[in-house]
Amino acid sequence: MMDVIWGAKAKHSYIDELDRINKCHTVKEVEKFINLVEEVILNLSTGVLEGKVSRGTKINSLVISRQTTLFFDIDRNNSRLELLLFWRNKENPIKLLKFLKGFQSE
Repeated sequence: MMDVIWGAKAKHSYIDELDRINKCHTVKEVEKFINLVEEVILNLSTGVLEGKVSRGTKINSLVISRQTTLFFDIDRNNSRLELLLFWRNKENPIKLLKFLKGFQSE
């Protein structure tokens, strides 16, 4: 099982997504999303799920719901899964590219 690291942008975007769900839906939907994210992270950290790797950025992604994609990095040598960003799929894709390029320069 890999260590899971929450990057700053992942923490911030996760909280933003929870706030958005809470404003538009019920507490039950918020809890459902939290459980989904926990399940996805567990499956990624144990190797059950892998996601897909972008050829251009070498960053992994996995659609976790119709509304949200998780971007992450896997360091198999150090047994580490770093969560980078929870992305609302309806957002401007140009903004996403800027975020992803920022991760490459870190």
